[in-house]
Amino acid sequence: MKKWLIVAILAFGLAATAIFQYKSILSGYAEFFTVNNATSGADAIVVLSGGKGTRIPHALKLFAEGYAPRLLLTDEKKLNIRFAHLFSTNEEIARAMIDELKLSVPIFTVPSLKGGATSTFDEAYDLRKFSEQEGFKQLILVTDAFHTRRAYHAFQTVFAGTAIRLEMSAAQNDIYDESNWWTSDQGISAYVLESIKYPVYLLSSRNVTFIRND
Repeated sequence: MKKWLIVAILAFGLAATAIFQYKSILSGYAEFFTVNNATSGADAIVVLSGGKGTRIPHALKLFAEGYAPRLLLTDEKKLNIRFAHLFSTNEEIARAMIDELKLSVPIFTVPSLKGGATSTFDEAYDLRKFSEQEGFKQLILVTDAFHTRRAYHAFQTVFAGTAIRLEMSAAQNDIYDESNWWTSDQGISAYVLESIKYPVYLLSSRNVTFIRND
């Protein structure tokens, strides 16, 4: 049998496999970015900035289930200072959700070292200083599922040398998840961009100016 025919048969076989197995392939790709290893007994649940409609409710669920006695919010840099007062802050949104759920939740916004975080690395440096001041031993970080692996890497890098245990808890949404992300614009944007952002974070230990908060 000619070599070109063998190559063609193999290529056809691979293409057919990809077509018939695309759901499992794409789901497996997305699952790589998800880290879920939170355990109860943490000092605080930390809600990373961005995704207010997913991360804060998920953190409140963890609080209600007894994972930690308080919530911490990170301080993100305002995109437009002139009109910032017209938009609710993370803390205001969190308090509104707490009232809606009729919970009693201690919350605090972690002070920023540079006037507001613009990256996950910024949030990690802010939280490390605050955690060392407070004497925390265990923290649960809450962010959207697609962002958990990159956030975990950034925080582990920044917290290296401390005795603080870091864990992740992935917040889901009502539009897409690891099993169907390719069926919506938001899901495609999240997971395709993550394949670019994550390698960049692997090559850095500090704020990358061209990758903003998620």
